[in-house]
Amino acid sequence: MSKSKTRKAGAAPAMKVEAAPRAAAMELPNPDQQHPRAGSKQALLVDLLGRAGGATIDDLTGATGWLPHTARAALTGLRKRGFAVERISLDRGGSAYRIRAPEPEPASKRKRRGGGVGSAKAAAAA
Repeated sequence: MSKSKTRKAGAAPAMKVEAAPRAAAMELPNPDQQHPRAGSKQALLVDLLGRAGGATIDDLTGATGWLPHTARAALTGLRKRGFAVERISLDRGGSAYRIRAPEPEPASKRKRRGGGVGSAKAAAAA
């Protein structure tokens, strides 16, 4: 005897869930949202990484109570949010991490505002 795949009486119909557009996930982080909320563990992480000598994984785990793999994942999350996290090899062995100061963007890579073909400025000038 085969089982039929029918709904039970009174059951709600299956709902379709639409996926979020992938383009939204690929956008660069908003500079206003880059910094973590004050008082959070991620804010503590940013403070520790901002020191001149940076911070080791032991420093990060001691301050946050996280396991080492969680601290490394948080570093990856900061990188994805636009922080320039770099790894430094220590003389005594091991590694430290720090946030590098952002480098100014070259003039050739900056976005120009207006004045291009099809813009209102170009139309007014013609």
